[in-house]
Amino acid sequence: MAMLKVTNLNKKYGQKQVLHNVSFEIPAGKILGLIGPNGAGKSTIMKTIVGLTNYSHGSISINNQPLNRHHRKALKNVGTMIETPALYDNLSGLDHLHLYNEGVTTAAEIKQIMEDTQIEKFAKRKAKKYSLGMRQRLGIAITLLNHPKLLILDEPMNGLDPQSTHDLRDLLLKLASRGISILISSHLLDELARIADSYVVINHGRVVKQAPAAEFLNSDHQLIKIETADAQQALTALQASGLDAHINDKLVELNNTAGALNAAMVALVSANVTILNVQVASADLEESLLKLLTADNQKEEIK
Repeated sequence: MAMLKVTNLNKKYGQKQVLHNVSFEIPAGKILGLIGPNGAGKSTIMKTIVGLTNYSHGSISINNQPLNRHHRKALKNVGTMIETPALYDNLSGLDHLHLYNEGVTTAAEIKQIMEDTQIEKFAKRKAKKYSLGMRQRLGIAITLLNHPKLLILDEPMNGLDPQSTHDLRDLLLKLASRGISILISSHLLDELARIADSYVVINHGRVVKQAPAAEFLNSDHQLIKIETADAQQALTALQASGLDAHINDKLVELNNTAGALNAAMVALVSANVTILNVQVASADLEESLLKLLTADNQKEEIK
């Protein structure tokens, strides 16, 4: 059964339609990455799901309970952090946890949440002294109160140092293993790729693609990535041999079509190009996303 089900969601701000028939679902214990460019509609989708803004048409259900302006009961199963956590400067982190606890989380469970989110060291300090990373950790701790079955996290890795980001990844995977469903957006695609079971790509308020992580990445072509002493010299040699190559982040890349690797090596050796490293790999999440968005934007221009 889907923990979260969004069906044909439409949203307007005045006369402007910002969401167009958005549909997706998350099974229990799975992590879904909501990705797309700024202004694509990701935060609007999240705000609509948690009832911060109403929708025009469509339906939302959480744990098989409908959610709309007349039925908010389903939200008791949801922990949410959208945008920067709103904290009270003169309250400590521990004060916040007690404030937002609705009486169903015991002192022992609050202690465990503090350990899981690693806020124990600063939990007794006032929030006005918190860094952005500290605020993010406390915000996530608050979402875990009251035993949520669904977490909705908008850019939770913002402001975290590498160790804290690693710890958050581990925490989210641990929560998913306990059966908690997670909807998460992030611009840190490399980090998202380490935890997400599936993705929904949003552009111009529409779903461009929804797919399991493995299908999303494997559906793209493989690339040959070549590191050389002189990328421009290598590119010239490959193009002179009839190969469709380009430079990306100081690497020369070309599609891994039949015979392409052998032809590329022959061309580079013949041109006396010093080869430092060669990799053949599927396109990563960033490359797959950019390709999808480019194709979708071209469709929009034709319209």
